[in-house]
Amino acid sequence: MRPRPLDSPWQSWSVAAALVLGGLGCFASGVVWVTRSLFQDIEQELRRNDVHRLVLRTAEATPRVTEQLGTPLTSSFLTLRAHGATARSGVVDFDLTVQGPRGRGVLEAQVAYTPEAWTLRKLVLHPEAGDSVDLPAGGSTPALPPD
Repeated sequence: MRPRPLDSPWQSWSVAAALVLGGLGCFASGVVWVTRSLFQDIEQELRRNDVHRLVLRTAEATPRVTEQLGTPLTSSFLTLRAHGATARSGVVDFDLTVQGPRGRGVLEAQVAYTPEAWTLRKLVLHPEAGDSVDLPAGGSTPALPPD
């Protein structure tokens, strides 16, 4: 018995499935790319405005941090957790991995920003060894004008 010829490639489920999966893959890749570029822009602004240094200086000025990690503190990774923004202000939550002569930890920070300044609203140290420590917050650094 001879196989019946197909009138159109769309009658083949494998072709249709490949096209659907390919389209979904392209869509997912686009969503990931857009999300990453938004987070990368926020991360660059945090570094350009020295917000990470504000967090490090605030932590180094706290006796409990110097007991556990020592000074000076150095940072390696900045990981964004969340951000919300309007045209005039916003809030950014991020983690900063830090290391001192006595140990390592993660500083969990929340900063608010306006066109004039970045203000530290919350700071928590999560050391590798020991319990989390709430640190005093409230310092600020001037916001640079947009490029």
